[in-house]
Amino acid sequence: MNDVKSVSVIVASIVGPPFLDECLMSLEKQARELDAEVLVVACGDTQFAERIALKFPWTKVIHRPTRESVPDLRRHGLEAAHGDLVAIIEEHCLAAPDWLKRAIEAYGKGDIGAVGGPVVNYNYPRIRDWVVYFCEYNGYLPPWRDGEAHALGSANIAYSRAVLLKYRDALGSGYWEAALHSRMIADGMRFSPAPEMLVYHRGPFDYGYYLRQRYWFSRAFAGARNWPGSKRAVYLVLSPVAPFLLLARMAGRVFSRRCRIDKFLQALPLLMPALAVYVAGECVGYLAGPGDALLKVE
Repeated sequence: MNDVKSVSVIVASIVGPPFLDECLMSLEKQARELDAEVLVVACGDTQFAERIALKFPWTKVIHRPTRESVPDLRRHGLEAAHGDLVAIIEEHCLAAPDWLKRAIEAYGKGDIGAVGGPVVNYNYPRIRDWVVYFCEYNGYLPPWRDGEAHALGSANIAYSRAVLLKYRDALGSGYWEAALHSRMIADGMRFSPAPEMLVYHRGPFDYGYYLRQRYWFSRAFAGARNWPGSKRAVYLVLSPVAPFLLLARMAGRVFSRRCRIDKFLQALPLLMPALAVYVAGECVGYLAGPGDALLKVE
């Protein structure tokens, strides 16, 4: 059994308000109850960090003066954290009131390197925000059932701090799902789904803004993947049909979980362009590497 004596929460912030403010407000009560430290790693203008520290004095603000990638910001947070368990949440998300409690319970059940849960929609009023949700989080749609295997995403996950520190060299090199998780799994680390450990993804997002972000994210993700040349070549050859395959996989997940099928069908006309941009970003990442794509992802 894993004994959790202390907890740290890391929030990397590039976008800022209103997303960050609402995220921190969702964390305050449970962080105080559990005496958890909350570290906000903010890059950019000094006033940005000062505003956070003034409005949320119960947090620890780490200021990075220049633009850095989200994984790098999280790495800085990890190096300053003290908790046995380190929980990660995106600034675009709200934590359920018992989020930290559920993470601690799941982590304490055995020899586990990481626990994580679903990403729940926020009942968005605009279809474009459903496009973002289905594209970004279709692999983490609720509901999850006990005993089922699930991939865990870095929007809603908690790790052993001691385990993460062993992989410090990989923490800033690319998105954790591509760079860090593959190494942990290859080394035999257990990833345990926690169905009741919930975060809620927020909107709104401008559609054009999202398409740009989708391209940069996909290029960074592909560039971080340690795929052999033969596998990359197969992907490039199949890239014209890849958006349709991705849509089919997404639809399968939506329908199997009965997760807002009505909104998925309404979003279809906007989903295909987003998936085409996704594939284009991956193709560039496989051909030319990630470049500075990570620095452009917010």
